[in-house]
Amino acid sequence: MEVVNRTGNDVEKMHVVNNFPFSHRKNIRKVLLIQPPAWCNNIRSDMNPNAPLGIAYIAAVLEKHEYDVKILDAFIEGWDVEIRLNKERIRVGLSFEEIRERIVSENPDVVGITSMFTSQRKNAHQVAQIVKSIDRNITVIFGGAHATAAPESVLEDINVNVVVLGEGDNTIIPLLKTIESNSSFAEIDGIAYKNEEGNLVIQEKVIQINNLDDLPFPARHLLPMERYFEAEVRHGGKSRNRRAASIITSRGCQYRCNFCTAFKVFTRTPRLRSVENIIAEIEELVNKFSVDEIWFEDDQLIAKQRQRGELFDQMAQKFNLQWDTPNGVSVWLLNEDLIQKMKASGCYCVNLAIESGNQEVLKEIINKPVNLSKVPEVVKLIQKYDMEVGTFLVVGNISHNRVETLEEIKDSFRFARKMRVDPHVSYLTAYPGSETLEVAKAKNYLIDGFDWDDLVIQKQQLQTPEWSPQELRNLVEKEIIKTRLWKWLTSPKWLILKTLQVLIKNPIGGINILNEIIRNSLKLIFNHKNVIYSTSTPDKK
Repeated sequence: MEVVNRTGNDVEKMHVVNNFPFSHRKNIRKVLLIQPPAWCNNIRSDMNPNAPLGIAYIAAVLEKHEYDVKILDAFIEGWDVEIRLNKERIRVGLSFEEIRERIVSENPDVVGITSMFTSQRKNAHQVAQIVKSIDRNITVIFGGAHATAAPESVLEDINVNVVVLGEGDNTIIPLLKTIESNSSFAEIDGIAYKNEEGNLVIQEKVIQINNLDDLPFPARHLLPMERYFEAEVRHGGKSRNRRAASIITSRGCQYRCNFCTAFKVFTRTPRLRSVENIIAEIEELVNKFSVDEIWFEDDQLIAKQRQRGELFDQMAQKFNLQWDTPNGVSVWLLNEDLIQKMKASGCYCVNLAIESGNQEVLKEIINKPVNLSKVPEVVKLIQKYDMEVGTFLVVGNISHNRVETLEEIKDSFRFARKMRVDPHVSYLTAYPGSETLEVAKAKNYLIDGFDWDDLVIQKQQLQTPEWSPQELRNLVEKEIIKTRLWKWLTSPKWLILKTLQVLIKNPIGGINILNEIIRNSLKLIFNHKNVIYSTSTPDKK
């Protein structure tokens, strides 16, 4: 299959499509946006039934242009439905037959499907197949992180007509008008499709949304918000309060961590909403949905400390909220003044995205500007203001020049124990569009039977001359136990307080904490194999 790449510099050179590449309905007014169901590896606590802000933003733009738009979040609407796929996996969400019934009932002209995660892509494609089985003239559009990173793969599905690349807020209206009028796709920025000859055309995203204040707030009124509140689970774990909602205040990250693909969607140019615009959205969440907790989904929440300091000041003055940062913050941007403002505005947990406890790994492999010598001081400052500290570690890192050694991985856990924190640990994941996948292919580091279905942070996809997958797993499991026990046993007051808090709120959860301490202690002493991972640890957010 021929692939034709188009960039912003050669738009005028594109040929005009004489025959429109797919059939569609004559009048396009009704749009149905769908978040598909999702599967998990038998661990429901790892699933995050979050309001899909991406399609909620798209819905708001469509409403602004007077389209009749609906959202079907098949994941949260079927949150209590489990379908066994095999002995290792369950799918959560509405059944595909229920999804079919909803599509038939809505009778849309266009269906937009979000395909965020590579491992979940088959659910999205199943929804596309259902749409086309109902009516081939319904236009199917894919968007999201996976669709942006792997449009070639997505468009191998004959049921997908167009892929929107990156931010779709400024693409969706021109795209729908072009489809309705049978005009050429040549002028549409940031889409992929098959032309009339069946060749794949990728028109890279070049026009970004510079003023995020121009966007309407996400159309949460089209979402079943009460279902998200009832789930009491969200990105980062369990909410402290019942009515928690997500918000994003910026887009783009200028840093170049080699495993990251977020720039594929939001670019490497940081763009921040104004403080006034963010406060207005929080007011809507509080007044319209009675939200009492928020979490910021930004990749760079504190990209400009002074502006963010002003945001936290206004939050403290206007609201009585709790909040945290599940995607992490850049530790090098934190200082005591900002931390104090974060606490005053309701922050209860600061997650630090340090990724490694070895300075050379950060510099030579991950390419992240963390100065580890400054981190313990920041951790103490956060704890000084009585906030929890979360840290992220990525293990098994690779680059074109070298591989993280087992001893360097041990350094990461030693660093966590030095600070008495229990890190969230992820195996390096070779996502489509990442430098990691490029390196893995070039160096032949992908494991035998490598499958996109297994692209989750709990599974290993790599093998290197430095370690086998089993050697890496054995080390990580042992170090996780040592680090967790070290924190618990060297902080008895903290452990007693946390256990009592959990016992009062959730007696079974408190008992599970004590059981895990005993079990992991015995495993560490006698045999660290077959580690039991708890979903009720004190630091699980």
